[in-house]
Amino acid sequence: MAAWGYALKHSLRSLARELLRNVWGRVFVYPRLAANERSAAALYAYRRRRAAAIGVALGGDGTRLAHLAPPAPGLLAKQEVRDHPQRLVRPRGPGSWLRTTIRTSGTSGSPLRIVQSIGTMVREEGFIYRQLRWIGWRHGQRRAWIRGDIVCPERPRDRRYWCRDWVGNLLMMSSYHLSNDTIGAYIDALERFDPVVIHAYPSSIAALAAWLEAAGRRYQGAALRGVMTSSETLEPAVRAAVERGFGVRVFDWYGQAERVAAIGTCEHGRYHVLTDYSDVALLGAGEGEADACELVGTTLNNAAMALVRYRTGDSVVPDHGAAPCPCGRVFPTVAAVLGRRERIVTLPDGRLVARLDRIFQGHERRLLEGQVVYRGNAEFVLRVVVADGFGEGDARALVDKFLLRVPGVEVSVERVDAIARGPNGKFEFVAIATGP
Repeated sequence: MAAWGYALKHSLRSLARELLRNVWGRVFVYPRLAANERSAAALYAYRRRRAAAIGVALGGDGTRLAHLAPPAPGLLAKQEVRDHPQRLVRPRGPGSWLRTTIRTSGTSGSPLRIVQSIGTMVREEGFIYRQLRWIGWRHGQRRAWIRGDIVCPERPRDRRYWCRDWVGNLLMMSSYHLSNDTIGAYIDALERFDPVVIHAYPSSIAALAAWLEAAGRRYQGAALRGVMTSSETLEPAVRAAVERGFGVRVFDWYGQAERVAAIGTCEHGRYHVLTDYSDVALLGAGEGEADACELVGTTLNNAAMALVRYRTGDSVVPDHGAAPCPCGRVFPTVAAVLGRRERIVTLPDGRLVARLDRIFQGHERRLLEGQVVYRGNAEFVLRVVVADGFGEGDARALVDKFLLRVPGVEVSVERVDAIARGPNGKFEFVAIATGP
């Protein structure tokens, strides 16, 4: 596809999103969410209305997080959602006639299929828009995007690893072509475009920040108000490096495809659990990072597949004894989000490879688990535990999807009976081979 084709593709996709959900989220959802920020009474009233609309119970007024002591019976496990999603899908009714399906593997490597109402998508846009407002962005202003989208040819002749989304006023940049040889061009393109917000994976923006530090310079864009990260754990060292290199605050965002918890960052750098998004509790003692708590959430948005007291598998560090946030918002805070740690692979040509979970999306009915193994020398193995019906066509599709995102490498599929777990009962989604 030519460069103009990528720009056209992303502009048309942006137009569809704008008409179907974005404008509705900004105009009808956001004003109600803004009213919840600094009024405990407004927050509680909103939560009650949403809980009644979805048909779920609330665990409090939303200004505090309940703590659940293990084993806390009656919680919904991820495995149950994966194995029997049809049991959780509700009949169509008011607010859930129109639906869509999200397919995700997450960093667990176990694909999930989540059915959501169109109203859920509209509300999601409202929450994202509120986070952007906290950063200082207003609708129509320029943004840059460095995430897992295919935005340029495998080897662009003009070394333009990006395209324009003219409808969304976005500079869409490839996260798959970042290397020491290309990052300078990324920085130049960002400074020319001069976005108000940069959306990026932490691993992607960290690479740019490291290049700036090594070059002894800082980002020169005049309009930038903040960097918004998501989808990976934001390590403190990465946050500090990005803030030094770009001269603005990092606003980290946490969410997941199951839509049962969201955490946003305010202008003071505090993590706020958005209790008008969902009803959230913490599972575990949480007396320090070693005793971090797991997020348990109940949707307040999705009437099509209402997950109740769902164990996300993601952890946070409680904010015990912390003073109220100076921003004045009434949402409870946590000290850190620990839930999205994933290994980053550096290829021989200097490219950084991260966020490979999309490789397994769309195969949830024939794929039980998947793991990416890097053997070195640009060689990958997709280790899969399969169900009945998984054939050679599925294996080829996995390889093709991988090569679309990480071109110029060797990749194969290996079927296994099980993927080895660590002491915590989990396996690394991206593993480094230590032997032949």
